[in-house]
Amino acid sequence: MDSKKKVIENSFLFTFSSVLVRAIGFLLLPVYTFFLTPEEYGTFNLINGFLQISIFIVALSLNSGIVRFFVDYQTDIEKLKRFLGSVILFVCVSGLLFITLGVIFKDILISILFEGVSFYPILLLAFLTVTFMTLHRMHQGILQALQNGKKITVINIVVFLTQASLNLLFIGPFHLGVTGMLLAQLIVYIGYVIFMVFDLSKNNLITYSIDFKLLREALKYSIPLLPHNLSTNIATFVSRVFINSNSSLAVVGLYSVATQFGMVIDIIQTSVHKAFVPWFFNSMKNKENNEDVDIVNFTKILLIAYTIAYMLIGLFSQEVIIFMTQERYLMAWSVIPILVLAYSVKSIYYFFVSILFYYKNASNKIFIATLTGSFADILLAYLLIPPFGMYGAALAFLIAKIIVVIIVLYISLRYDKVFQVAAMLRILIPSWLFMGIGLYFSYTKYMTEFNWLNFFYKVLVLLIYLLFLILTNKKLINMFIRSDNALIKRVKNVISRG
Repeated sequence: MDSKKKVIENSFLFTFSSVLVRAIGFLLLPVYTFFLTPEEYGTFNLINGFLQISIFIVALSLNSGIVRFFVDYQTDIEKLKRFLGSVILFVCVSGLLFITLGVIFKDILISILFEGVSFYPILLLAFLTVTFMTLHRMHQGILQALQNGKKITVINIVVFLTQASLNLLFIGPFHLGVTGMLLAQLIVYIGYVIFMVFDLSKNNLITYSIDFKLLREALKYSIPLLPHNLSTNIATFVSRVFINSNSSLAVVGLYSVATQFGMVIDIIQTSVHKAFVPWFFNSMKNKENNEDVDIVNFTKILLIAYTIAYMLIGLFSQEVIIFMTQERYLMAWSVIPILVLAYSVKSIYYFFVSILFYYKNASNKIFIATLTGSFADILLAYLLIPPFGMYGAALAFLIAKIIVVIIVLYISLRYDKVFQVAAMLRILIPSWLFMGIGLYFSYTKYMTEFNWLNFFYKVLVLLIYLLFLILTNKKLINMFIRSDNALIKRVKNVISRG
């Protein structure tokens, strides 16, 4: 297959499979909220946040270097086999040490991080899962390095269906609650690691021994990446810890439901960004060759499409929560518009960070923004959660995203001024205003109930907003709807890849 076609095919397959795995929490939200109390759902999400941090700690970020070293060693199969065997065995040893330390210091961990959560069986299941989850992430990296999009998609579909089935079985007929969900997760990842061993052995890709020279080289590359990889996950986890400490696990559960809707936006943004970056790099190269490249208008089209998604989620999250979840989760909707606002601010980040990725000597400065934003998120969560609860966590997240955007904007403008933040804000700010107008009655009169008049009022606000977009972007929309225009072809390419 032509290399370009393979990249396009794998872009779609990787995105589809990763979205499917990441979206399991959202797709099964009606089931989870039916069988689990807010306390149980909060416990599960608190544990899951811990697991997302632990997989980087156990591997010391070696999973981030799999693709990089695979490329270096692929011409020397014996060296590649020793490398893969070394990192996998290292994770096994590191994971065993992690479990041992968890058992020894369980009382300290519970008092600081897991107030109200029992070690047996809940935290023990979590510690047992970490190693298998880390190895799963490594195998996914190996498949990505092999550019085997079809295989990774099939595997992820099987993982998704298996985990969903076991979750339904354990929390439904067996009534195991959060313990059942964690047990299902452990069983799935144990099964996956068994498959991984079989797959690597069958394809002669591993030698089960530790080559300390290769391991040192890999750790030298991966350990500096650890702060960057941990930063966002730590901020998310710490917010849940603060909510639990100052409120309850039930409030953690409500906030976790709200973040599922934020995750939908995040999936859309990251998927389109993955497809946008290669196009942007090529366009920047053409721009340097004095070719006419309409980067600005293309960016506006994408941003306008984003705002429509923001409006739909922000305006109608209340109705979706009412119909998807149980009454005890109803108030989760009230946090979602704040998270939507945060992710809409983050959309500016994705465009400007592309500049830093394009200029090689600028890419090493990205961590400044991510680390600063994460520290700000943690500090603000510490200050805002005690008085405002889950709303404080959402506000901390929003302010942290604004800080990250400001830093990335400042750094990127030193390299290129292809994007204009003022033009982006002229697109985003009206969507924020319309969303606020549309949610007025939801916050003031119908906070805890569904009302048809309120629903149709939101629909009317959405239609007026769409009319506003049409009237204020006539020229841009005309360019978009002309099938022979190069801009629409670029948009179609980004959408099909993302």
